[in-house]
Amino acid sequence: MAASANSAVLASPARLTTPQDVSHPSSVLYGSVSDRFASLPAGKKQRKRPTDVKIYEYDQKPLGERSPLLLVHGLRGEYYPYFRWQKVADKLAKSETFNSKYKIYLVRYSSLDRFENVLPKFKDALTSLYSATKQRPITMMALSMGGNIAYESLTDPNIESKVRLLFTMGTPFHGSPLFCKDWMNYTVYKRLSWPWTRVDHNLSYRFYFDRNPILRQDLAWDNADEAIPETGKFRSRLPFGPKGYLTVGDTINTRLSKVNSAPVDRKKLITYGGYIVNPYLAPGFKRYAETAAFYPMFLLSNSFPAHFGREHPVLEFLNRDITNIQVSKKIAKQAGTPFVYVMNDGICPLSSAIFLPPEVARTQFVAKESDFEKVRDKVDVGRARVFRNVDHLTFIDGIRPLNPIISAVNSQFRDELNPKDGQKDIFDWILSDLVNSDHIGGSLAKTKQVPEPVITADEDLAAKEKVDSAAKQEATAGTTTAQ
Repeated sequence: MAASANSAVLASPARLTTPQDVSHPSSVLYGSVSDRFASLPAGKKQRKRPTDVKIYEYDQKPLGERSPLLLVHGLRGEYYPYFRWQKVADKLAKSETFNSKYKIYLVRYSSLDRFENVLPKFKDALTSLYSATKQRPITMMALSMGGNIAYESLTDPNIESKVRLLFTMGTPFHGSPLFCKDWMNYTVYKRLSWPWTRVDHNLSYRFYFDRNPILRQDLAWDNADEAIPETGKFRSRLPFGPKGYLTVGDTINTRLSKVNSAPVDRKKLITYGGYIVNPYLAPGFKRYAETAAFYPMFLLSNSFPAHFGREHPVLEFLNRDITNIQVSKKIAKQAGTPFVYVMNDGICPLSSAIFLPPEVARTQFVAKESDFEKVRDKVDVGRARVFRNVDHLTFIDGIRPLNPIISAVNSQFRDELNPKDGQKDIFDWILSDLVNSDHIGGSLAKTKQVPEPVITADEDLAAKEKVDSAAKQEATAGTTTAQ
């Protein structure tokens, strides 16, 4: 009990964009802002690893009649200015319609810690925000693994009742094959023919996941589509080459499967997914021709920058490795292609990002652009959108992969699941879905805030006189009837 109370105190909101002035407290937070926490100066990185979960205001404007919108960052977002939400928040804050409905808050947590350690504090933070904002239902918007944290909190009925909507972007609800050690090693072993590329990929993955073990611990594939192959032991003869022991039982993420089977109202979800266009989307001969023709350009614009840690080139690099994931022969035949995960954003396959139900994921594979038609009516979330030529970070920085020049000229995106909805800038899509989320249906509309009518003193007096008059008439009628 004491630990819970302490967590709630740690989660108390504090200001983000400006230094705190406790002599002029915010009316939003019960008339005060805790001076326990230092404010986060705009534009500065955070260097210390957080040990708790804290919520910050985006600005000092009063809550008024608005509802809270909580932005939940992804992997290592806690170390960036504004936790990487600056472009999104700036876009939203410029909209009068948005500002009439929402006030922005941001949460900071340690994305390098196991989910089981973060979740209790995260739920305490949500409870604190709910209390501080006059018990108005919370809308959460999350990037990547932030969506996993937010969704898992909804498996607690006490938290789900406090949340109106969860809006996710690139969230690996089913995990990602990229985070399965032996499965990725087996893919490198089977798919890559050049010895140096095998060693290069194997060492790169080893170093990366040694720095980010949480990905393999909590976000490995849950095998909703039953695509993990049963192969057993494998070993490359190369020094530092790939090796391992691949079985379904050892690879499947049973913890994530359990989370996804918990009763949660999925109509509370808006899920965004994206995929990078690559040669593997083309038919056989055309694919080989494009791969050969553009390989030198791919090396210069992608492989070399990726080895220097450039984020978007890294995602394009990973996009091809996820595309080549070696699935079981049965699944490859059923999907009509060995490249079952070709539709991915460099981290997350589409089927995971839009949260396809397991019964759909294992029968309707999203492995070709023509497959959208098959799954359009089988998505069970409140709203799902799919964007072409979008990587894992486009949702927060607006940068499209492959060709930055074309990206600068054409910033319009079409939702491939709902092409009749037209084209918009990615931030306009986000803004539009937030301000129109009351119209999605299901339980989303139940929490719509309807302001009480303002009654003047004269109107109140007139209403009372009308009630008294009606009561006298009723009494008179009752006496007449008795006579």
